[in-house]
Amino acid sequence: MATYPDIISIEDDLGLFRLIELTLRPLPIQLHHAENGAEALRLIDEIKPEVIILDITLPDMRGWDVLDRISPSNLRAIKEIIVVTGRTETPHRIIARLREVVGYLNKPFKPAELRDMVIQALELTV
Repeated sequence: MATYPDIISIEDDLGLFRLIELTLRPLPIQLHHAENGAEALRLIDEIKPEVIILDITLPDMRGWDVLDRISPSNLRAIKEIIVVTGRTETPHRIIARLREVVGYLNKPFKPAELRDMVIQALELTV
């Protein structure tokens, strides 16, 4: 049985998660969903994903707080964090750079951009 890289999408907007799901469905990945920060942290501990797609504004905490709470061993296993957010303020982009976030997409985003970021992060051939 083939194993596929795990990705967690941390997104409280179910409609947007459905778009992410449709965008990434053709890729050989295992996509998981968390609607809030607490659920995301539990999934990260359980699954140890290679990529996280992170919204900054969550119902229970900021996306940056989620990153602060990821254990160092789990953080080392993550190849890439891709922020997908409606927050366009410069401070958020600066925080992203300081946290070595490679991908930063503003909502609404082009699905092909997210797909390409995931392909590059996982070094997939499609």
